[in-house]
This record gives sequence, structure tokens and C-alpha cells, in this order.
Amino acid sequence: MNTIYNSKSVSETERFAEELAKKHTPPHTFCLSGDLGAGKTAFTRGIAKGYGYEGRVISPTFTIMNIYEGDTSIYHYDLYRISDEDELFDAGFELPDGLNVAVLEWYDNFAYLFEGDNITFVKITRVGDDERNIEVSESE
Repeated sequence: MNTIYNSKSVSETERFAEELAKKHTPPHTFCLSGDLGAGKTAFTRGIAKGYGYEGRVISPTFTIMNIYEGDTSIYHYDLYRISDEDELFDAGFELPDGLNVAVLEWYDNFAYLFEGDNITFVKITRVGDDERNIEVSESE
């Protein structure tokens, strides 16, 4: 089942993501898609807050992965520059277990890896300068 939420601002996007995160106990994976500047990192900030992380959340564009430590560890990946599965795993990628959560920006090239339980797919579409449509679907 798909749900579409219309966000009018970055703070609304973050609040929506925070509430979404609170509905999913770890281990869980969030797969985010959307154009550059759509709000994937803002969405990740909300997810992190939903799991109790209060620190700084930034895009891992150049580092490939950022880890936000807390009661729940959040592994934030940016797969934009990853070209194949070997490179993905060489960069340290692994699916979450235990009390871990993974957030994947630009997962599309590796969608075949993300099947099964505990996965939420999020597509963010820019509607205006600050407005976004956020489509959420859950794995079955």
C-alpha cells in the first residue's frame, strides 16, 4: 500500500520522517529516491531524530557512509557514485541487524538487493521551491 504525503517545508518533511521512523522498530531499512535537492538528507535527519539521534546529519556524498551512533545506530549511505555490487560492499555496506537502521540515498541501481521484510521505500518529488510529495511504500 502506498501513502502520499504533501510537505510544504523542510521542517514538515523532517517531522513526517521522524513520525515514520517511530513506527518501525530496528532492524529496518529506508530506501530513498528523488532528484538532486529533493530532500533525501532532510528526510534522513527526521529518521535519525525519530530514533533518538540529536546530532548533525549530513549527506555522505563523498564519504559514501555516515554512522550516527545512539541507542539505535543509523547507517546513512549515499550510493550515487557506486557503480556495482562489488564497490558497494567494498564501501562497507551491509543490511542492518539488531538495533541498527540503514538509510540509503540513491538505492535505485541496487533495488534488487532490497526485498523482504523491514524495508520502507520513499520517493520524494519536488513540487515547488519548498513543497514536496513524499510517496511511501512498505515491503510486504
